[in-house]
Amino acid sequence: MALSNIQLTPQLVQAVRDVVDIVDIAAEHTQLRKSGRRQMGRCPLHREKTPSFSVDPIQGLFYCFGCGRGGDAIKLHMLLSGDDFPNAIETLARRYGVPLPPPRQQKGGAREPDLEPALEAAAQFFVDALKGSAETQAYLERRRMPQALVERFGVGYAPDGWTHLLEALHPRFPLADLKAAGLVGISKKSGKHFDRFRQRLMFPIRAASGRLLGFGGRTLADDPAKYINSHETAAFRKGYVLYGLDFAKRAIRESSTALVVEGYFDVLGAVASGVDATVATMGTALTEDQARLLSRFASDVVVGYDGDEAGEKAFRRVLPLLLAQGLTVRRARFGRDQDPDSLRTSAGPEAVLEAVTQAEDAVLAELERMIPPTVHQDPRLQARAGKQASELLQSIRDSILRYSYSQKASDRLGVPVEILWRRVGGKPDPKPEDRSDEGQTGPKLVRSLEEQALQLLLVGDEELPPFDDLPAPEVFLIPACRNIYRAFCDLYRSGGGNRPAAKEVVASVPLDSEEVDQMARLLLEDSIAEEAKGLGTALGQLKRRWSQQRLRVLSGEISEAQRGGDEDRLRALLEDKTALSRALHRGREE
Repeated sequence: MALSNIQLTPQLVQAVRDVVDIVDIAAEHTQLRKSGRRQMGRCPLHREKTPSFSVDPIQGLFYCFGCGRGGDAIKLHMLLSGDDFPNAIETLARRYGVPLPPPRQQKGGAREPDLEPALEAAAQFFVDALKGSAETQAYLERRRMPQALVERFGVGYAPDGWTHLLEALHPRFPLADLKAAGLVGISKKSGKHFDRFRQRLMFPIRAASGRLLGFGGRTLADDPAKYINSHETAAFRKGYVLYGLDFAKRAIRESSTALVVEGYFDVLGAVASGVDATVATMGTALTEDQARLLSRFASDVVVGYDGDEAGEKAFRRVLPLLLAQGLTVRRARFGRDQDPDSLRTSAGPEAVLEAVTQAEDAVLAELERMIPPTVHQDPRLQARAGKQASELLQSIRDSILRYSYSQKASDRLGVPVEILWRRVGGKPDPKPEDRSDEGQTGPKLVRSLEEQALQLLLVGDEELPPFDDLPAPEVFLIPACRNIYRAFCDLYRSGGGNRPAAKEVVASVPLDSEEVDQMARLLLEDSIAEEAKGLGTALGQLKRRWSQQRLRVLSGEISEAQRGGDEDRLRALLEDKTALSRALHRGREE
């Protein structure tokens, strides 16, 4: 059934959460050993030597103390497979026997067809046709494409002729399904159906999870359209898919590096050269969604586009998109008018491997192009180059990395780094005395007050106070903790005063968020922090800290109202300050 056709009802999502086995999911990708009530192993999401990946089968959570990722079984499946949330729910429902609802209906009441069986049947037809075509096999041999690789990627052949596929698949599959899957078309003149792919080498296009979505076809004739793809469907949207990711994801995750190339043969050529972590777009420029998909598997991306002018322009377009996802980017050079496959056949696989391993820093390469050595001799060129450089640097998320590149750019421009730093939106790090708890991330030797309170609320053994006695979410200054606390309160209130289970709170915050990672860490650490002095004390300290901060804000607003002569606002602010001061005093007495 097509992934996007499933109606994601709350009942379906909850049924999947109830039956999915997180140990089962994790054990497919790493070796686990029992450690108390938990399972430990090496993290399957990044390369590590010392096991820091913890799985709790009781709470249904995982957390890696190395890379900081955590969450429930659904999120772990998404990270490991590349599925988005709807795809993950359907895949896990099928795996664990959860009944799926009927497909979503199209406009007009008709149900969307189940295209996957027809696509898989077509893939087998193309593979069989390749085996029976000596001419096509000879073509692959001339390109020195290993047979094992052809079989691994399911490469096939669409024979010349108008109805070969149609006759093979119909009436086993309705014509409507074959048309919806992009396998057959209909002539406007005669009204007859015909095969859309003819005399083409066929490349199955699969999602990261391995599900077949469509095909790409390379002509073996004189067709001016060298490549054509399946038309887009609800499941197949070219801007969301990367060719080869289903095979490359393990190698990408192990090395944290992905090679991005332009075409199907480029992928096969790079893999044939020993670069297994290779993916490609579908004949279009890399999109923001594809860059985001890459960032789920890799931290370092090597762009291996062609060495011609078009390849260089494409590289410059995708660089900011990759940088904006927090990825480190390098540029592989295969030589002018060369791509990975042509370089492999002309200079050998070693040349491809060397080009990838020796890939240069993409940002530095772009800065060198934008800012030639003589630019400072012409103020107008200097200003133009500075504008281009600052626009590129604005894409870099890490402030330290952005500042380091800004220094490089300012040296080439011949201007003080402060000028460029202001232009790229840089801000100096706060002084230690100016820092507050808000927004701090990363490991801490001492738990924040927010984290202490959350852990006591979620897994402590103290009785919870009535809902009305809980402090407002605003007392949690760290945004992620505030969101977790708000989700906890909503469940506590709707549950009639029963303590929400930790997994329920996890399920109520976005899976792809910092909140899930932070909750998993809090819940899977060995014990409640020693510095915590009890739930009532922690919540009381949070309220007092917020009240003190609010009093300082009110004092400033009162001064402003006095200067402006706003009597009504001044009276209201003074009343607020008096009430807050009394409440703070009563809290101290208690």
